Amino acid sequence: MMPDVKLQQLRYFVLVAELKSYHSAAERASRTQPAISLAIRELEHRLGEALFERGNKTELTPFGRHCYPQAKALLEHYARVVDQMAQAADKRIGQVAIACVPSFASQLLPGILDTFAARYPDVQISVEDDTAYNVQHRVLQRRVDFGVSSLWNPDPDLAFEPLLHDQMGLVCRRDHPLAGEQPGQQWADLEGHTLIKNGTVRLLDGTHGQQVMAAAQFSVSNVISLLAMVRAGLGVTALPSLALPENDPELCFIALAGPVVEREIGLLTPKRQTLAPAAKALRECMLERLEEA
Repeated sequence: MMPDVKLQQLRYFVLVAELKSYHSAAERASRTQPAISLAIRELEHRLGEALFERGNKTELTPFGRHCYPQAKALLEHYARVVDQMAQAADKRIGQVAIACVPSFASQLLPGILDTFAARYPDVQISVEDDTAYNVQHRVLQRRVDFGVSSLWNPDPDLAFEPLLHDQMGLVCRRDHPLAGEQPGQQWADLEGHTLIKNGTVRLLDGTHGQQVMAAAQFSVSNVISLLAMVRAGLGVTALPSLALPENDPELCFIALAGPVVEREIGLLTPKRQTLAPAAKALRECMLERLEEA
C-alpha cells in the first residue's frame, strides 16, 4: 500500500538536506523548528525508514540519499505544473482554435487578433475559415473552441450569441449595367442578367430573391473563386455585404430590397461547456472590438 506522504513533508525534508540545518530550514519555510522536526519524523514514520542519522540529525542516511534527488525532482515538477496552470488561468499561455465564415475572417478578425496578440503574446491561435454549415459542425465536434458564423440550423447542443447583422445584396463589376442604377434596387432587377449562385443564397429562402437566384447559370461554393468569376465578367452574384472588401477597385456591393434580407453573425459555443481561459479572453476581445466598430 502506498504511504500517505504530503508534499509539504517532502519540501521540509529537501530544505533540511540542502541547508544542513533545521533552524535555517524553519526560517526559509517561515515555520517553527519544532514544526519542521515533527513533519520530518512523520514522513519517516510513513515511509518506514529514517532519512537522517540519529547521531547527526542533518546527515542523510543511505535511504535519505536515495530519496533526496527523487523528492527534489518531484517538487520541481510540481512547481512547473502549478506555474503552467497559473499561466493558463492568467491567459499568459494557452491555445485557442476557432472556426469562422470567410467574410468575418478576412474583414473583421485581423483587427481583433491584432489586439488579442498584443495583450496575450504567448497564446497560440488557430483559425479555420469555412462555410457556415462546416463551422457549426466543427463546434459540435469539439474541433474548435468556438465558431463565428450565422446559425445554419438550430441545435440543442449549441449556444448562439449574436454579434452583428449583415445585409444581402448584389455584387457586380463596377462597369456592369446594374452598378449604375439608382438606389433602391430590388431583387427583381437581377432578372435577365447572368447570375452566379453560392452557399449564402440559402438566406433568401422564402423570398423573391430565392426565385431570382434559382435561375442562376453558375454555382460556386468558394468565395475567392466566386469573386474571381464576377471580376472576369461571367455574371453577378448575391452576397452579404461583409463578404466584399471595402473599396474593392473592381467590384461593388449594392444593397437590395423587396425584401431586405439580412444574416445574423454570432458566436457559436457548445452548451454546457465552459470556455478555456484563453478562448474566453479571445471572445471578450472580439466583443470589445465589435462594440467599438
